[in-house]
Amino acid sequence: MGGDNALPFAHPLLFEHNILSIGWCDFSEDEFAAQVKKEGIAAIDRRMSAEGWGMPRNRWNLFRFICEMKQGDIVVVPMWNTFNVFEITSDAVMTNESIDKSLLLDWNAQSATYRGDVYFYNAEGNAVDLGFYREVKPIVKDIPRNAYADSQLYMRMKIRQTNANISDLKDSVDHAILSFQSSKPINIKNEFVEDAAPNLLNKISKLATDQKLEQIVEDFLKSIGARVDTPSKNESATENGDADKVAYFDNIKVAIMVQVKKHQGITHEWAVEQIKAFKNNHDYGDYDTHMWVISTCDDFSADAKKMSQEHGVRLINGIEFCKMLLDAGLEGLTL
Repeated sequence: MGGDNALPFAHPLLFEHNILSIGWCDFSEDEFAAQVKKEGIAAIDRRMSAEGWGMPRNRWNLFRFICEMKQGDIVVVPMWNTFNVFEITSDAVMTNESIDKSLLLDWNAQSATYRGDVYFYNAEGNAVDLGFYREVKPIVKDIPRNAYADSQLYMRMKIRQTNANISDLKDSVDHAILSFQSSKPINIKNEFVEDAAPNLLNKISKLATDQKLEQIVEDFLKSIGARVDTPSKNESATENGDADKVAYFDNIKVAIMVQVKKHQGITHEWAVEQIKAFKNNHDYGDYDTHMWVISTCDDFSADAKKMSQEHGVRLINGIEFCKMLLDAGLEGLTL
C-alpha cells in the first residue's frame, strides 16, 4: 500500500474509496503504465536502467501490480492483526496523473498536494510514495488473523515484500472467508473431528454388525451420562413400534428412545414410523421424552425428513453420529 509517508493516505483510499495503491511514484506516469502493460517486465527494466536504479528484486512487485493482477482476481491485504479480502474490479491501472486527486486525503482529512511532477506531498512537505492504483471492491474486512487464518496463510501474510502471488492458498482464503462469515473460528478439535469422522464411519460400516452398532450406540449414550435400557423385541413391531435403546438421564428427567439402523445410502421413513409407534405405546411418567434415529446412512429420504419434522424425531446420519462419538471420546467403547 505504498512506501514512505503513504499509509495515512493509502488506508482511507482503500477502505473509504475502494482503491488499492502501491508505491513507485518516481515512475507514476500513464504512458509508463501503458508500456508496462504492453511489454511487461522489459519496460520496467529499461526504465530502471535509464534512471540508474539497476535491477532491484522488488521491481517484480510493480510488475505484478500492473500486469498480473486482473479483473476478478482476489487480493488479500494484511493489516496489523487482521486481514482484508478485496476483488479487482477493473483492468485499468491509474497513476498520479490520472487518479482523482480529491481522493488523496489522510487520516486527518488533510489533502495531498500535487505540484505537477510525479509526486504528492503531505502537509509537512514530504513526498508521499503512492504511484499506481487499482479499483477494487471489498469482499470481507477486518478478519482476525489468529482466529481465521490457517498456518500457511498466516505465515504468507508475514512476508516483507509488497505483494506476492498466493494462488496456491486459494482454499485457505476461501475457508477463512466462510468461517469468518459464519462466526466459526479455526478450532483444532473441530477440524480434527471433521477429518476423522469419515474414516471412523468407514470402519464402523465395514466391521460392525447390526448388534455391534447397537452396542456402540449404547456405549456412546453411557459415555454422555445415560442409564441405558435395551427394550425386548415385540413380535408385532408394526403395531407396537420398535426402539433399540432407551437412554435415561435421571438427573434431568429425560428419556431418549433410539432406533439404530446399519444402512448404506438412504434411510427411509420406516425408521421414523417405528420409533414414533414405540413412543405412542410406552409411558415414561414424568420423564421428558425424545426420539432419535441413528443410522450409518449418508442421508435420509425426503419422506423421512418430513415425518421427522411433523413428529419431533431427530435424524442422525453416519457422519453426524461419528462426530458425536469423537466429541464424547472413544475410550467408552467396549468393542
